Amino acid sequence: MNEFKEELKTMGVMFEYKEACEFIGKRLMSLADSSNLTRNNVFSILNFIKFLRENYLPLDSFIQSISGGRWLRTLRGDRSPDGSVLFDDEWKAASQVSDIPFIDQEFYGGEILCFKTELKLLGVIIGFNKNYQLVVNCFNSSANLSSLTEEAFTLILRCIRSLGNSSGELIRCLKEKKCIKTNRGYKFPRETFLYSPEWSCLLHVFNSLSQIDENFSGTSLLLYKNELKQLGIVVAFEEAAKVFAREFEQHVLSLSIRKENLLLFLECCRKLKGTPYKFPSGLKQTIREKKWLRSCFGDYRSPKECILFGPDWELISPITLLPFIDESESCYGKNIYDYKNELKGVGVVTEFHEGAKFVASGIRFPSNPSTVTSESVLCLLECTRNMQQQGKKDSLPDAFLKRVHSHEWLKRYAGYRTPDNCCLFDSKWGSFLNQKDGPFIDEGFYGSGISSYREELHALGVTLNVENGCRLIAGYLSSHSNFATIVRIYRYLSEFKWEPDCDSAKVIWIPNGKEDGEWVSPKECVIHDKDGLFGAKLNVLEKYYDLRLLSFFSSALDVKSHPSIGDYCQLWKEWENSGRKITLANCCAFWAYIAEHWSSKAEKTLAESLVKVPVDAGSEISLLRKCDVFIADDLQLKDLFEKSSSPSIFVWYPQPNLSYLPRRKLLEIYRKIGVRNISESVQKQEISLLVGMQLKPVNPKEVLIGRGLFKLILGFLAAKPSLKVEAERRHESMEKLLRLSIYEAAAPVEISYSLPLSSGDTVIVKACRMVRWEKESSKLFTQKLERTGGHKKLIEYATYFAEVISKGVLWEDEDHMFELCELIKLGCLLDFNEEAIGFLMKTKNLQIFKEDEEFLASAFPLD
Repeated sequence: MNEFKEELKTMGVMFEYKEACEFIGKRLMSLADSSNLTRNNVFSILNFIKFLRENYLPLDSFIQSISGGRWLRTLRGDRSPDGSVLFDDEWKAASQVSDIPFIDQEFYGGEILCFKTELKLLGVIIGFNKNYQLVVNCFNSSANLSSLTEEAFTLILRCIRSLGNSSGELIRCLKEKKCIKTNRGYKFPRETFLYSPEWSCLLHVFNSLSQIDENFSGTSLLLYKNELKQLGIVVAFEEAAKVFAREFEQHVLSLSIRKENLLLFLECCRKLKGTPYKFPSGLKQTIREKKWLRSCFGDYRSPKECILFGPDWELISPITLLPFIDESESCYGKNIYDYKNELKGVGVVTEFHEGAKFVASGIRFPSNPSTVTSESVLCLLECTRNMQQQGKKDSLPDAFLKRVHSHEWLKRYAGYRTPDNCCLFDSKWGSFLNQKDGPFIDEGFYGSGISSYREELHALGVTLNVENGCRLIAGYLSSHSNFATIVRIYRYLSEFKWEPDCDSAKVIWIPNGKEDGEWVSPKECVIHDKDGLFGAKLNVLEKYYDLRLLSFFSSALDVKSHPSIGDYCQLWKEWENSGRKITLANCCAFWAYIAEHWSSKAEKTLAESLVKVPVDAGSEISLLRKCDVFIADDLQLKDLFEKSSSPSIFVWYPQPNLSYLPRRKLLEIYRKIGVRNISESVQKQEISLLVGMQLKPVNPKEVLIGRGLFKLILGFLAAKPSLKVEAERRHESMEKLLRLSIYEAAAPVEISYSLPLSSGDTVIVKACRMVRWEKESSKLFTQKLERTGGHKKLIEYATYFAEVISKGVLWEDEDHMFELCELIKLGCLLDFNEEAIGFLMKTKNLQIFKEDEEFLASAFPLD
């Protein structure tokens, strides 16, 4: 047959190995197209390939002829060997997520596994060998991914990492699937957080955030953070914190942060401390500023508005309302105290020295100040110190000061008062006062430690400096009754020149022994009462206090140095109303004061107040109605009415004249206040004229009224220092003589005087004398001198003449009247001869001065 090789070849007989392999392959593929290859057919192919391989025969032609046919049964139907996959454990994970064309091992049986080499030569994929693209290409988007194993999910992540941008479709598909196993079931990737041993505690706070199940992911997922992030899973702390912040805010708004949430949060804060994981600023701000912590008041507050109660707060609590975190079992419970540092970290005040602002706004004193303990007060002062250190040293919150000053809570030695009504005692105060003399803080109650809070007490309004305590010490004065204590206080007030700011602060203690007395108004007091008139009416302070304090009472309390005009008027009114007589000494003292303090105001006061004036009643003084008492300006009338009137109708004046109460001034005062002159008040009737007696006008010289008389009187007035009559007044007295109209009668002139009184009675007197001076009319009546009548007539005339002239000139000064009368009498006997008068004056040591000479020259120009 070999000889016919060409012929047989022409006839179609195949002689080449390649041709035979191609023929066999085509035949097999033809069978496959017409009907499925049986299991045996497939194994025959595989055995044939194995034969060829083991005999080192070429395989390419045969494999090429059959590899493209769809004759290999897979789980996805008959497929060509190329691209089909022989399943093993490496493909287990992929089989969960992809429809991979695995050879149907159930159909072929386990025998198929004996032909891995042959299958691989045919293009079957043997082993996984990072065949991620196939997994992605065959990914079953409609498959139920809610039961993925850890291996399957890890495979997906490796696919994403391996394929990079080519995995976009896979990523989009997975994002829409609840394919992530979490602690709250399967969730969408966007709802899921990667477990982190460092910060996943944040996810447990509200138990509303889905974290990849630790049993599901183990630690392998931590290697795929970038891929997880592409799926939308939260893998970074910063992103988790943002989501937590939103969750936190929602719980804040709904007031639903419970005990377990808070404790978990604080535990998480503790775990994160010291790690690189820090809350972002936005979350920090939310935690610190939002109102989510429940206080003991039942409301919700931000951490910075809350306090964690501790032993240091126990002392201040009774006098404050402070927002402590609610530690009751129905709220956060006692476990909250285990997280002191964490609470401090979020802004809660945990240290006493940091909570001064809460004390400032929460100070609330009880209505009964005796329940405020010394420890609470010292604690408050410590808070005040902290406030000063944390703010302006010299400034405390206005609201705090208002509350502190509106309650009496600070204990003094006598009761409780507000700080601004208290003083702090020290050695400087001790130089003037004892501790119980003033409103000093009770150091026995608070202990000596209170002195260490001087600045704080001062900031609350307590007076520290001794020079600034006058107002408070003065206000405390009326609580004392011990005279020695009161004197100390007055001396202190005097030392620092205290001046009261209102009348109610002006009080003076009038002692009655060491422990008794009464407080009186300064208006009821007087410094001095030299005459002792006001002992029963006013409190005379010089009886009780030394000179230094008397000066203080006068300047600071406006105490009168002496009784005033008003006091004297009131005293006089009491004398008037009593109906009793007054002593000569009292009367002199009264009118001496009036004379010393005489003024237009005094004149008006006395004129309006005094109804009665004094008249002489022997050893005492009577007071009679002013309208029935007269000034004896005419001594002749005085003589007449005194003889016929009882009691006297003439106003009293001291006799003899007193230097401190000049009679002239006193009579002038009487006149100013409404006492009338007797000469102006009487009604006169010249009886002699009624019976036909004639009066003859005569020249003054004819009745001895001339230059000699004037010179003698002027010399007398000028030479008597006690008279204190200046030239002008001397000349005025002489002018009255010059103006006299002289009338002469043959016999003594008889005149009747009547004086009506307020009672309706009229006093009538008659006068009959040789010489009579009517001052009101400036007339002098005289009986004609009969020189032939002998010496008796001369001395009688001289006596009457001298009395009339001396009384007319010195009617206001009776003390010197007799002396002048004697001189005039002697001059009258000498007919007032100038030479004789000159000699007489020298013997009496009398003289006139130049101004008197000039007056005489003008009065008697022709002499």
